[in-house]
Amino acid sequence: MTPFRWQRAIAFTSFALSASAASQLAAQQPAGSAAAPTDTRLPRGIGREVTDRWNAAETKRVRGPFTLAANDTLRGDLAIVTGPAKIAGVVTGQLVAINADVTFEPTGKIDGDLTVVGGEVLNRTAASVKGNVREWRARLRYTESGEHLELITETADLARWRQWGRNNEVQGAWGDIFAASAHTYNRVEGLPILVGPRLRTRHGDTRVTVEVFGIFRTGGDLSWEPLNLGHRIRAELRQGRDAGYAIGARLYDEVEPVERWALTDDEVGLASALFTRDFRDYYQRHGGSGYATLFGGGMTSLTVGLARERWDSRSARNPWSLFQSDDKWRANPISDDGLINLFTATGQLDTRNNIDRPRSGWLLKAEFERGSGTLAKVAPTTLGTRNTMPGDLTYSRALFDLRRYNRLAPNTQLNLRMVGGGVLAGDQLPAQRRFSVSGADALPGYDFRSKTGLTDVGSCASGSDSAYTALGRPAQCDRFALFQAEWKTDFRFSFFRDQEEGGHTRWPFNRRFRVEGNWVIFMNTGRGWLIGDGDNGLHYGKSDLPTLRSWRTDVGGGLDFGSFGVYIAQSVTDTDLRPNVFVRLGRRF
Repeated sequence: MTPFRWQRAIAFTSFALSASAASQLAAQQPAGSAAAPTDTRLPRGIGREVTDRWNAAETKRVRGPFTLAANDTLRGDLAIVTGPAKIAGVVTGQLVAINADVTFEPTGKIDGDLTVVGGEVLNRTAASVKGNVREWRARLRYTESGEHLELITETADLARWRQWGRNNEVQGAWGDIFAASAHTYNRVEGLPILVGPRLRTRHGDTRVTVEVFGIFRTGGDLSWEPLNLGHRIRAELRQGRDAGYAIGARLYDEVEPVERWALTDDEVGLASALFTRDFRDYYQRHGGSGYATLFGGGMTSLTVGLARERWDSRSARNPWSLFQSDDKWRANPISDDGLINLFTATGQLDTRNNIDRPRSGWLLKAEFERGSGTLAKVAPTTLGTRNTMPGDLTYSRALFDLRRYNRLAPNTQLNLRMVGGGVLAGDQLPAQRRFSVSGADALPGYDFRSKTGLTDVGSCASGSDSAYTALGRPAQCDRFALFQAEWKTDFRFSFFRDQEEGGHTRWPFNRRFRVEGNWVIFMNTGRGWLIGDGDNGLHYGKSDLPTLRSWRTDVGGGLDFGSFGVYIAQSVTDTDLRPNVFVRLGRRF
């Protein structure tokens, strides 16, 4: 559920400049024929057919990349998920590829049918297939239940809405008036609404997008004044479908969150709109940038960019919230203001078997930033945090998030995550580029940026609690490290089940009363620290790491239902703290 960050645009007016689409492929072809690939919606019958083939006990199942060597023969049916697959040997049965490409070598041979969903057949002329060849580029939408795949069905109206959202796949050009939230609900902007024209064209695998959006912020009195207005303009050329490159440029005047790596937009927006709790800080950036991206299979990409921005502080306002509306919002910390030139490099490597419900694989997100410019104003911090003065500065910093998903058994996982980042070289980090380690995403056994003692290794704050609270409880660490581990086991509980002859279970009511999810047990440990001289336990040298006994650790458990989870966590470092009960929208990681 994402009530405060609309995932799809709401179009008030749209018009088609030109469009052409491939016709629907027939479900059956004469034996040995090859059907032309289509990008249209996958027929429901085909989706059911390929999931049934995967779930069949006699089918050999493969997740991820697969190669059948020239001298090998695989007897029976073969089903592949995510792939890609390379066939140089012989399959005596049929081959089903789900969300995967299939490449044939001249020696490759299939005695049965070939069905490819969510991919394409490469080197088609080399294929030797005795049965039918069917190919759909529309991806299959499914969920996993143990080793089985379950098809996600949708209504006709939802299918048309989904196709409208994918109109950039249509050949020709498409224009519309676009309206959506610029990002999530927050205490600085309320709900920022983005409105404006958008033009997209596609010719083969070349796509061009031009957007001219204005931003109106609803956190104040809805007046037409500069504080409530912004803009976002973008032009991009993208070449390639599954792999290729993109180049683009942007002009913007928008509010940017600090520490976006932690909680998701949906969780931050929901807490703000319901409970007057905002777990991010914000600053204004106004400028322009250019970027270039290389992308490959899955979610793998590398982007480099250059930008010139003016940074300014923003104050918390008084947007509406449903509960606890009489509570005061946490002050938005003052940021460093000035003119900054930025070089950024961001990358992602993704080998997970499933993006929505990963069971195995790696995910690495990394970013590097080098900033240089002149600060006109420096934000206040707690005593001893830094000695930055207005004037010129140059800094380099990095941030990475590495995750490993391990399937230990069909219904059991051990997942690991390591997150870290901080200053690499140059001057001390600006206020809006600093870090903290606390709250539901990092160390849920501790309240969000709450000080424990005179010095706090979660936020790198020192001194009195009242002084830190008056600053808005900002993130102040130069560096941080966090390690997380979780053990997950599937569970399924159903009501009103009947027992059939032979010991099989029959589920009435079409599974309407079935509950599925994961039991979760987790452990987290981490802390932040400052670089430089100091005697309060927060300062370390550039090449030093804090001792492990100074890290915070918590343990906990709960239930993960996919779209949300309910957990309880207890600090084992500070045993006098009470357990925290919290809810997450989506999985922990």
